[in-house]
Amino acid sequence: MILQIANDYSGSTVYKSLAQALDEKGLTQVIYTSIREKSLIGKNKIDFKDPNSKIIYSPILNSHTDRIFYKQKIKKILKDVDSKIDVQTISCIHAHTWYSDGGVAYELSKKYNIPYIIAIRNTDLNLFWKLPHLKKYGLEILKNASRVILISKTYKDRVLRDSKIKPLIHSKYSFIPNGIDDFWIQNREERKESIPNIPKLLFIGKFSPGKNVMRLIQAVESLKKQGIPCELNLIGGGGKAETKILEFIKNKKNITFHGKIFDKERLKEFYIRSDIYTMPSKAETFGLVYIEALSQGIPVVFTKNEGIDGLYKRNIGEAVDYNSVESIANGIRRIIINYNNYNFSPKEIIKNHEWKEIAIEYIQIYKAITI
Repeated sequence: MILQIANDYSGSTVYKSLAQALDEKGLTQVIYTSIREKSLIGKNKIDFKDPNSKIIYSPILNSHTDRIFYKQKIKKILKDVDSKIDVQTISCIHAHTWYSDGGVAYELSKKYNIPYIIAIRNTDLNLFWKLPHLKKYGLEILKNASRVILISKTYKDRVLRDSKIKPLIHSKYSFIPNGIDDFWIQNREERKESIPNIPKLLFIGKFSPGKNVMRLIQAVESLKKQGIPCELNLIGGGGKAETKILEFIKNKKNITFHGKIFDKERLKEFYIRSDIYTMPSKAETFGLVYIEALSQGIPVVFTKNEGIDGLYKRNIGEAVDYNSVESIANGIRRIIINYNNYNFSPKEIIKNHEWKEIAIEYIQIYKAITI
């Protein structure tokens, strides 16, 4: 039985998609997720085919103290896991982050001698690894992991350049990008080859500061002043920046807010009507939505050294400096001017992002480290 530890299980469909694909392959798994709010219980639930698989939502986290006292949080989760799971039945632990999940996996491994794998994500590199008092512990987690999963090429390059990390993982890392929902695989479109006089831009996501929506809007306004009018459709919302963003765009006829849309058929309609997908996030482990956009045949504006940057040699779009409105505007303008040059193949791209194939890779890793 595999124990998956995913602190953000309720906040992302990535973990659900992988768990479903593993379930389809007959793998028994327990997913443990510690949460801050009881309202998250049942989110991203799965009707497992395997009757012994389950998800444990544990509302034990404190929004304030657990963000500050990392070691205390790990001890709390460790105690909770011990009380709710018969750890002796676990053959392998899959921690979905280096620090928040990996710390728990490391402690369980020390106590029960169970092998574990970890993935390195955005907050691991851009937050925890930068904290001096957690570096030594972070290196212990890496040192004792049986395998380290690197999800994006940019993060792979970053960790393999780090003189402290590289010696610990260079012989035991696997590069496994995320998959996308089967809906996009089964309903891909051909690459769009022409662009209208007034291009339609699309953003889908949360209005959090990290998604950088305000700079995207300012870039669209900058292009308008340069004589390059664009329409921008915003889907999503919520987050700390929502009020500011909605106030800023309320009188702008070229920018439309559509709210949250979860229906994939409706989202597909927006992709088909759009010419460029634009999300210059401050940091992004991977960014599934970029691949969704590419599957629908439209080029993307993404952030340099984050997410999908460097993943494909084909010209899929433009990498920009998230901190520069001018860079974002220039990226959009380059795509508009050279639209036919973005000669990627949606069919070839989605081949690398099928969860059923990714599940096979993980199962092979689980087997390899438990022999």
